[in-house]
Amino acid sequence: MSLESGRKFGFYASLINVILPIAAIISIVIVFFSIIAATTSGIANGTSAPAFAAAFGGIMFNFFIIAISAIAIAGLVMFMYAMYSLSNYYNEPAIFKNILYAFILSIVCSVVVLFLVFIVLISAFLGFSLANAPSAAAPVFMEIILTYAVVFVVALAFGIINGLLYMRAFNKLKEKSGVDDFGTAGLLFIIGVFIPIVMWIAWIFVSMGFNKLKAAPTTPPNVSYYSQPPLSSMMQTKRCPNCGTENGADAIFCGNCGKPL
Repeated sequence: MSLESGRKFGFYASLINVILPIAAIISIVIVFFSIIAATTSGIANGTSAPAFAAAFGGIMFNFFIIAISAIAIAGLVMFMYAMYSLSNYYNEPAIFKNILYAFILSIVCSVVVLFLVFIVLISAFLGFSLANAPSAAAPVFMEIILTYAVVFVVALAFGIINGLLYMRAFNKLKEKSGVDDFGTAGLLFIIGVFIPIVMWIAWIFVSMGFNKLKAAPTTPPNVSYYSQPPLSSMMQTKRCPNCGTENGADAIFCGNCGKPL
């Protein structure tokens, strides 16, 4: 697992999360106005264009939903791989583990929310079918409102925990890489739980952070080389073998007895 692969896949994945919401909104707007234009034209001309426009719009809408979902899944896979690569590169398991926990939590949250919505729909259907008087529908509406309130609270609680896990992962990545954009993104993920557009801004900071990732410069080891001092500095004097008198290191004859050293 290299830094370059983690940086590249993380950058592409974050770009997908930045561009995809914009593309989804534009696609929905195009389909919506196409249906309106075809329907208006059909009504004016007295043709069957409205029915065709509705069918065509439904097909196009489903196509865009499938395409956007496929791209989103590809972006998620690339993001998970990027965080796994960086977790191994920096030798910090918390980078990937927090993202993995957030992914599992998102799946659990989706299942719980869908289950609660299903219960609401079944309960509402049975309530309306068994209600014999208009006044009996009021408790059913109240039950639907209360259930959706519970769904909102559950989704919000899961979202806060999910945001905390993302913040912990990006804070660890900031600590190891030295890129401050990851720390900013982690904080924005928490705020984005309450203000969705902030979540989109967080992905912009994530993409900038991945783009700034660089390998840490390798510094040579601090090795001190011992240099042996000159022989003359190690042996400052010469002792005369004849009389034992100390002489200078560069003396050739003894200064006392004149014998050669």
